[in-house]
Amino acid sequence: MDPADFVQELFDGIDREIRSGVHEVQNWIEAQVHGAAVQLLDCLMPPIVHADHAAVKVSESAIVLPAHTGIGLTLRTADVGNTVLAGAVADTVQRGIGELRAENDYANGVDSIAW
Repeated sequence: MDPADFVQELFDGIDREIRSGVHEVQNWIEAQVHGAAVQLLDCLMPPIVHADHAAVKVSESAIVLPAHTGIGLTLRTADVGNTVLAGAVADTVQRGIGELRAENDYANGVDSIAW
């Protein structure tokens, strides 16, 4: 291997690590600011609002949780075999299902809306 290529690959790797570290720090800072804002809003809300909020969360969770189970079952049993789909279409559908499986915490969506 050419020493110049080695040095270039080394610096590229260092650059990638620095960039990923910066993103992690930015995400952490954003999470801290968001948490502080939510706590501030919670402190300003009267107790009756908190009580109503809890009722909404319970009722909405009761709707979403069974749907979450149905969605999970549908995604796990989805048949995208080549008998119906083929080529790039099948690949795109399989990739989409994979993304949906990876991000399947629909109850978290209710938490973000109702809390």
